[in-house]
Amino acid sequence: MKNVLIGAVLLAAIGGSVGFYIHKKQEAKKAARNAQKKQADPSVFKVALVTPGPANDGGWCQNAYKALENIEKELGAKKFFSAKGGEDAHTAFRQFAAEKKVNVVIGHASEFNDAKTAEIAAANPNTIFLISGSEKSNANLVGVRFVLEDASFVLGQLAASMSKSNSVACVGPEHLPVIESTFEAFAQGAKSIKPDIKVTFKWAEKSSDIARAREQTLQLIGDGVDFIFQNANAAGQGVFESVQQNKDKGVYVLGSNDDQALTLPKFDDVILASAALDISGTYLGICRKIKAGTFEKKTAFVGIADGAVTVALNKKLEAKIPADVLKKINETIEKMKKGESLYTRIELK
Repeated sequence: MKNVLIGAVLLAAIGGSVGFYIHKKQEAKKAARNAQKKQADPSVFKVALVTPGPANDGGWCQNAYKALENIEKELGAKKFFSAKGGEDAHTAFRQFAAEKKVNVVIGHASEFNDAKTAEIAAANPNTIFLISGSEKSNANLVGVRFVLEDASFVLGQLAASMSKSNSVACVGPEHLPVIESTFEAFAQGAKSIKPDIKVTFKWAEKSSDIARAREQTLQLIGDGVDFIFQNANAAGQGVFESVQQNKDKGVYVLGSNDDQALTLPKFDDVILASAALDISGTYLGICRKIKAGTFEKKTAFVGIADGAVTVALNKKLEAKIPADVLKKINETIEKMKKGESLYTRIELK
């Protein structure tokens, strides 16, 4: 009798487990079907983001991913994401537009502005392609130009005003015109304070090459550079690490694309200020208009005057900036807010 009872209990347990498994499998299939229906539903607003690097780089790509999450939250959009570069980015563009039928593809890199992307956009006229760093627009292929040069010019003034060695530098990833333009603005800002200051540009040649950026930064510090503006995407970590190792020499780093003293707090002892972008607000505003059907397909230029570009001072280190220097850079920012042109910006092709 005891064995019979045990057998019955075991059969009940097995039956219950099988039933639970079947129930869970049916729920998973139902969820998958609902997801497919939502994806195919033309009434669902769908937005895809393609970045040249990971969504945790503490700057350019991370800021864009935050924008995608904000678009999902504020507009009820279904989001898609891919961190791809080169030909893989084109594959992602094609997949999102042709297969996923998204309303918007955000190509968050100036290097995505090429003939292949134009070809994919032309083949998918119902999808709007927003390409960051592009100053050109054609039909459903639209440029979004973050004028980071505004804040870069101000950081140049800050660096020149505080440099004791009269030697400052910039470190970038690949030699990209849109990044070179920020470095040129930085140099113009520095020379507006000290015409004879030395400004050096270095390139890691790859957005992900942290080791090379670290090596180049150490070389710059060895040559006497005491302020370094980094706009190197993920490779920027190498810049931060090298400066932090030499902070006792009075070396500071200037961040880019976000308030990097906040997004990378482990380096907040050497990041004096950053050229920051409101990427989230810019992309959200554009996507809101696209969803409402009120978007004009023309290049969006956004800078300090639009509130999309700011100079973010590190609150922990702000006291190290002399009062007269703060006064000077604030005056420059106010002039820019009023639309005054203080530097020559490279026109991108």
